Amino acid sequence: METVNVTVRMEGQARGDTAKLFSELGIGTTRAINVFLKLPCPKERYRYYLSA
Repeated sequence: METVNVTVRMEGQARGDTAKLFSELGIGTTRAINVFLKLPCPKERYRYYLSA
């Protein structure tokens, strides 16, 4: 599958807080964003469950 680069602007504190959370969940920020973006896609019939 082809990949593309996406640029996102966000507050520094939000970036730090989310990076810490994702680290505790054992996933990287890129993976977390990919999971989030795939959730509404009807062709993707996977459900993602994250827990600390």
